[in-house]
Order: sequence, then C-alpha cells, then structure tokens
Amino acid sequence: MNRRTARLDTVQGDLVVEDGAVEAMGPGGVKVEGAVHCRGYAEFIGGLTARRVVSVKGDVRVRGSLNAEYVEVKRGDLEVDGDTDAKTIQVSRKLVASGNLVSENVDVGGSIEAHRDVRAHKVHVGGSLRVAGDADIDDIDAGGSAEVEGRTKANTIDVGGTFRGGGPVEAEDVDVGGTFKAEDVVSIRDLDVGGTIHLSGGAVEGTIDVGGTLKSDEPLEFGYIDVGGTAKLTGGKGRSIQVGGTLGSEGDLQFDRIEVGGTVKIKGNARGREIDVGGTLRSEGALVLEGRLRVGGRVSVSRELEAGEIHVGGKVEAYSAVARKFIETTDLITTRGAKAVRIEIGKHGEAEGPLVGQVIIVKDRSRVEDIHGDEVQIRSGCRAGAVYGRRVRIEGGCDVDSVQFTESLRADPSTRFRVAPQKTEKLPDPPL
Repeated sequence: MNRRTARLDTVQGDLVVEDGAVEAMGPGGVKVEGAVHCRGYAEFIGGLTARRVVSVKGDVRVRGSLNAEYVEVKRGDLEVDGDTDAKTIQVSRKLVASGNLVSENVDVGGSIEAHRDVRAHKVHVGGSLRVAGDADIDDIDAGGSAEVEGRTKANTIDVGGTFRGGGPVEAEDVDVGGTFKAEDVVSIRDLDVGGTIHLSGGAVEGTIDVGGTLKSDEPLEFGYIDVGGTAKLTGGKGRSIQVGGTLGSEGDLQFDRIEVGGTVKIKGNARGREIDVGGTLRSEGALVLEGRLRVGGRVSVSRELEAGEIHVGGKVEAYSAVARKFIETTDLITTRGAKAVRIEIGKHGEAEGPLVGQVIIVKDRSRVEDIHGDEVQIRSGCRAGAVYGRRVRIEGGCDVDSVQFTESLRADPSTRFRVAPQKTEKLPDPPL
C-alpha cells in the first residue's frame, strides 16, 4: 500500500504497510493475527491489535489503542492516541502515549511522553521521560530527565539529569546525577544525588547522599544524611547528619550524631547523642545531648544546654549549661549558671553566672563571677566574685571579692581580697 488508505477489519496473516494508512471498518479497530511490517510512514485509524508490530524505518501513528506482544520502531517515532498494551516496546526516537501505557519492557532512544498512567516492569529512555499521571514502574532508567505529575512507585530510579515527582514518591534506590525534587511526601530507602535535593517531607530510611544542597519543606525522617554543601530542614528525626558547609533546621530535631564543617542553626529544640561542629552552633530552643558537644567557635542556646561533655573553642551562651563530665571553653555566659564535674575557663576568658562543680579551673587573666567547687584553682591575673570551696588555690595578681573554704586556702600574697577570707564548717548550697 503506497500512500493510500485501506479499510480493513481482520487480517488472518501478516500485514505490510508502506507509506500508507489503514482504517478500521468497525469500532474494534484493525485485528492482525500475524505480524505488521511497516516501511516508511504508517498510520492506523481506529486502533490496532497484532502479535508483532515492526517498522524498519519511519514513524508509526495509531489513532486509537495499540495491543501487541512486541512493538519495534526503528529510525522513527511511535504515537498512540489511545491506550498502549504491549509486552515489549522498542522505539529509536520518540514514544507518545496519549492513553494508559502498560508494558513489561519499554526501551526508547529519545524521549517518552505519557499523557496518562504508566505501568511497566522496566522503562529505559535515552533522553527524557514525562508522565502526566501515575507511574508504577519497577525500574526507571532515564539518561536525561524524568518527570511524573502523579504518584511514583518504583524499585529503582536512575536518572542522569533531573527527576521531579509531582505526587508521592515511593522507591527503594534512587540515583540522580543532577537534581531530585519531590513536591509531595517520599518513602525511599536510599537517595543518592549529585547536585540538589528538594523534598516535601516523608521518610528516607537509609542514606541521603547529595553533593550540593539538601532542602526539605516539611519534617523528614531519615537514617543517614551526607551533604557536601548545605542542608536546610524543617525539623525531623533520624540517626546521623554530616554536612560539609551549613546545617539549618526550622523545627525540632532529633538525631544520633551531627557533624558539620561550618555552622549549625536550629530554630527549635534539639536532642541527640553528640554534635561536632567546626564553626558555630545556634539553637533557639533547648539543646540536650547524651554525649559530647564539640564546637570550634561559638555556641548560643536560648534555653537549657545539657550534654555529657562540652568542649567549645570560643564562647558558650545559654540560659544554663550542665555537663555530666566537663565544660571547657574560653567564655561561658549563662543566666542561671553552669554545672559540671569539671569546669575550665581558658586564658583571657570570661564567665557570667555562677560556676558549680567538683573541680573549677580559671586560667590566666580571666574574669568570672561566683564559684562553687570542691577544688578551685584561680590562675594569675584573674578577677573573681565570691568563691566557695573545700580547697582553694589563688595565684598572684588576682582580685577576688570573697572566699569561704572548709579545708585549705593557698593564696599568693599579691592577691587582693575585698572581704577577708573565711574558713567555715559548711558552705552555702550552690544555686544549681
């Protein structure tokens, strides 16, 4: 058939179409019991059912539904106006499915446009995949981009460029080279993205690994987060967070461990096991840790700060600071006070609020307020308020308001006491 239109109903054998069209005589479309062989442009009006449809060259257009076991279009496009149901689909250039697409294996060299739902075992496309409805695909493999307006359910998603999910995304393993964006909740085991992740909450129970930026607009449940650049959360709960640059959370955060190279800012309460930050940490709520808090620069906590150990290179600001083991910092500024087994204020440091502990060490040329300790050491050139201790040692050049002790006081003769030291049987109770 050469550039003509033939009207057919049922073909018992094979059908050959060469640069022509076939129109169905009835509403059920054209039925071919054998194979359809196309050369050049081929058009089927009213739908097509066949065992095999093969085009060696040229586009194939079906103005209706397509049902076949095997469909192959070489050096051309396949466009189906109705539903497509085929066990295997291979298209060298572009596949357009205006109805629902059902297949076990779809392999397209160029792009896929599905205007409704897609259900398949595996979809491989060299360029872009666009699904206007839901996508229920075990394995998605797109060299360029993938976009699903509805719900995405998959085992694996492998996209070289960008993935966007307009509805919920459910998958086991997701690997995207550029950007992953989910506009609804996710339920993913492992998410690996080279550039940017933008989520709307949900759960990633395994690992989130992103080279650039992670952002979640809603609370997120996670296993492990590893971000090369910046992470912006809206609160959440998980195990480990590791960020090369900056971590921010707009809500309460629960975790096992946080390790950040730059800065951390939490607009809410934070609770976990340990935190290690190279730069600064700020929490606008309470910060409670079972283990260590280690910060290279500055810590600011609007409410209570509690940890097993507190080691801060610069300054600690909090309503109160309590450590089960020790507090080591240069400046310790609290409203209610600080308490630990051992508290050490670094050289040229400052402490506002009472210091309470078994061992209190104030290093050279520091300024502190009241001290309540068992062993108290005040190094040279310091200024202190009232000191209460069992054993107290004060080096030269210090200025101290008063000292009450129960066992011993060793003070350099150059020490200035504003009130004469007093030995007592019992010290007043500490404020914390």
